[in-house]
Amino acid sequence: MRQFLKPYLLLSSSLICLLFVSCRISKFKHPLQSNQCIITQNQIQPIFDENKAAKFKATVDVLKNHLSGIIIVKKTDSLTTHIIFVTEIGMKMFDFEWINGNMRTAYVFEPLNKVALLKILQENFKQMFLLDVFNAHATWHTNKSIKSYYELDEFKHRYMIADSLKTIEAQYIFHKHKKSCLINYIFVPETKTYQQIKSTQFGFIKIRMELNRID
Repeated sequence: MRQFLKPYLLLSSSLICLLFVSCRISKFKHPLQSNQCIITQNQIQPIFDENKAAKFKATVDVLKNHLSGIIIVKKTDSLTTHIIFVTEIGMKMFDFEWINGNMRTAYVFEPLNKVALLKILQENFKQMFLLDVFNAHATWHTNKSIKSYYELDEFKHRYMIADSLKTIEAQYIFHKHKKSCLINYIFVPETKTYQQIKSTQFGFIKIRMELNRID
C-alpha cells in the first residue's frame, strides 16, 4: 500500500508546487526596459465607446449560483457610467454607477445585497472595463517573459499585458503576491472591439464571468 501511496504523494506535491509557481508574481519582475507614462486612449484601446451603450451576453457564477443574461454599459452623462445586469427573463440583478472615480450601488436584487459580495463585484467590473485606468500613472515594462506590459502605480501589483495593436490581452492582479484576479480579453481588429472578456476572481468569494459582445 505504501509503495502505491508514495508516487501519489509525490505527484500531488509536484502539482501543488506547480500551481503555486504559476500563481506567483515573479514573471512580472526583472524588467529589461522601463518607462514612466500616463495611460491614455491613444496607448490602449478602450473597452467601449463612451458615445453609445455596449451590450454583452453574460454568464456569472457566484456563491454557487449560475446567472445568465445581458450586461449593459452606458454613459449617462459626462461623469457617470452605469453597469446594469439583467437576466434572460428580464429581472434586474444590479445597477452599478461609476461617477467621479467611485463605484456605488444604484440598485441590487436583495439576495445579492451582501457587503463583501458587492464590493468584489464592483471592483471586478471596474477592472474589467478599465474604468480606473485612463489618465492613471503607470510604468511600461518589457522583460524576457512579456514583451509589453503596464504596472499601474496607484494599484500595487496590478499588471496589464498589451499587444502591438495597443489593446489589452490580460490583466493580472495580485494581493500579497498571490493572484487575486485574472482577466482575459479577445480583441477583433476588423471590428475594433473587444469581443470577449473572461474574469476569474480568486479568494474567499470566487466569481467567474464571461462576457461576449452583442454587436
